[in-house]
Amino acid sequence: MPIEILHLAYATFPADPRVRREALAARDTGRRVAVVALRSPGAPPVQRQDGLTVIRLPGRKSRGGFIPYLLQYAAFVWRCRRLVARHPRLRHVQLVHVHTLPDFLMWAATPARRRGAKLVFDMHEIFPEFVQSKFRGLAGRAAAAIARALERQARSRADLTIVVNHPIAELLDTRLIGRPRPERRIVIHNAADPGDFGPSLPAAPPPPPPPPPHPRDPAAIHLVYHGTLTRLYGVDVAISSVARARRTGGGVDVRLTILGDGPQKPELERLIAQLGVAPAVRLEAPLPANQLPGALRRADAGLVPTRLDGMTRYSLSNKLLEYVHLGIPVLAARLPSYDRYLDDASAWFWSPGDANDLVRAIVAFARSTQEERAARAAAAQACLQDIAWPLERARLLQAYDELLTPDVSRSARIPAIRAAARPSP
Repeated sequence: MPIEILHLAYATFPADPRVRREALAARDTGRRVAVVALRSPGAPPVQRQDGLTVIRLPGRKSRGGFIPYLLQYAAFVWRCRRLVARHPRLRHVQLVHVHTLPDFLMWAATPARRRGAKLVFDMHEIFPEFVQSKFRGLAGRAAAAIARALERQARSRADLTIVVNHPIAELLDTRLIGRPRPERRIVIHNAADPGDFGPSLPAAPPPPPPPPPHPRDPAAIHLVYHGTLTRLYGVDVAISSVARARRTGGGVDVRLTILGDGPQKPELERLIAQLGVAPAVRLEAPLPANQLPGALRRADAGLVPTRLDGMTRYSLSNKLLEYVHLGIPVLAARLPSYDRYLDDASAWFWSPGDANDLVRAIVAFARSTQEERAARAAAAQACLQDIAWPLERARLLQAYDELLTPDVSRSARIPAIRAAARPSP
């Protein structure tokens, strides 16, 4: 049977939560949906999964210098383009949803566009700022200039541009793309999917199921971080701050569990040993998606220690949104984008990259009452209630409907879309 909606993503599937959420939403339009992604070790090249056709192409996601990044991106884009151009089941695709990075993955959708398909440009990151934060010197500046040109071209070709938060949308307002028709753009946040994390929970600490990440000590404060281990995400700052809080925090017994992997892992292991904070700080392997919510709920608070740079000032952490969804109090670096969505009554903030200020926040959290923690977690949920995934899913389905059936009046379509977006009882 021919594919009608195609998702292209330089990511592994179903590991990338945004690609998975949006592909499953596309499936629920009743159309046949395929996802083209990277082939992870042991994964079949073609598979039917959750009502989707998943096509996995050779390639890998590794971190290195500018040239390795470029070659990895280019090889995957070329394979995608050949597949879109030649595969008989893709000849009647009506819509191609392109997930970035890289922005020039849009080029792979060109054969479908020539055959009349609509293109969606889904910006998981902002490419020019990503390049500037990743690479320094003359090569970095040249790459950033090229990235800005690629972003303009991708946006000008797209029938719809999707961004992940309002700060990025406002940044793009300052970057004209030079086409006669106005850009169609919507915001779809990386909200936690209740299908993965369960329904949003009341902000109250549940009883911890065994086994906990640490032996439970009622007097101890248990913090958790989950995600990629790179310098950008500030896990080294978190470890140093926990060590200082334990030494100088007036008897605060703070413990940290880190669930993740990445290029900074060996450095973090050395830092834990150097500071002598094992086993109060434990570095553990990432958990499967079905085990992660339970592990996070056992913590007293989630930690989001992201450093501030030209890219992260526009980011809204998936981790932060997941902690809030689960009703877990949040300690977060005060990035401008976080300030846009949360206030001082909904989280414990500190200055990004400042280990001493994080110690202050940890001590303040440790001395807070259970009632205050629950109140701030509830306030955070209230701040983010308008971007819950069922609402974001409805916005995406409405956009799909407008692109795929432009002859139907919008007023007649919206009630059906909203009904489809409601979670099943």
